[in-house]
Amino acid sequence: ALEVRCVTQPGIVRDIHFTLRRGEVLGISGLMGAGRSELARILFGLDPCKRGEILLDGQPIHRAVPRRRIQRGLAFLTENRREEGLCMEAAIADNIALVSIGQHTRPPLGLLNFAGLRRALSTIRQAVRLTPTARDEAPVKTLSGGNQQKVVLAKWLLARPSVLLLDEPTRGIDVGAKFEIYQLIHELADQGAGVLVISSELEELIGICDRILVMSHGEIRDELGRE
Repeated sequence: ALEVRCVTQPGIVRDIHFTLRRGEVLGISGLMGAGRSELARILFGLDPCKRGEILLDGQPIHRAVPRRRIQRGLAFLTENRREEGLCMEAAIADNIALVSIGQHTRPPLGLLNFAGLRRALSTIRQAVRLTPTARDEAPVKTLSGGNQQKVVLAKWLLARPSVLLLDEPTRGIDVGAKFEIYQLIHELADQGAGVLVISSELEELIGICDRILVMSHGEIRDELGRE
């Protein structure tokens, strides 16, 4: 699903090389400052990459802007959901529709198909197990941390990505919401998506990943299989 070849950005990451297969959950572990989040931003196209290749489904994307990478099937759940993942004052429905709203327009004028969008929102809300008491028009800031994270996931899942980059997907949420997000990650992998999970919680990675890459000082130092 995703192949990274010798990706290097001086002072950030060096000679990063790995593959992510369809249906696999791949973890990245390491201490603060190891370069994990910086690597995710490079893969998504938010930060520059001086050298190396990034291939999505066998096609190079390292020169593509983030919008193009999204269109090609890449999704990125940032570690800072309140400042980078959500529009906190906007409605829950508007946040979920942010990435994929263009898919719910009708030619030739590009008018929004409200009925189709409402059906899609209802389906994805159920898929991420968003609390049924949350009204679509309510500001997303009124939700708990766990439900806010589910809104971010819903936003990306509505775009039907083939590869998901999840940076600290369960940070700051309660145990019940964590378990539901773990279930979602495995369901996505079962459906054929490749999932890359960055986490500071080693026990979390051991519990959900098929393989774990260990990063230190901007390099991948080891790879651990489930066994």
